[in-house]
Amino acid sequence: MATKKKKIYMSLPISGYDISERIETAMKMEVKLKGLGHDVFNPLGAQWESGLSTNEYMRRDLKAMFDCDAVIFMRGFNRSAGCHTELAVAMAIGMDILFEEQVNVEL
Repeated sequence: MATKKKKIYMSLPISGYDISERIETAMKMEVKLKGLGHDVFNPLGAQWESGLSTNEYMRRDLKAMFDCDAVIFMRGFNRSAGCHTELAVAMAIGMDILFEEQVNVEL
């Protein structure tokens, strides 16, 4: 059975990590999701701007979430205040919630 194409928001911990590693990790997931036929909002993708405050990143990213059908939480999300906020918003607005381990199983 074919799955419906979704626009998926990627949630991953960023603060406290090496930004180059986070960008690489995010890009790998973006490629994987696009390969499965989905549109993707990668917060570390083409629209990434360095130097914003955490609040500015969260405002921008939460706005992008509202245009998505689903959110995928990547490893380490449970140790990130920003990811917890995104999880609460996703639940409140009824988004499909996925976890990195499910990519090849449920998408």
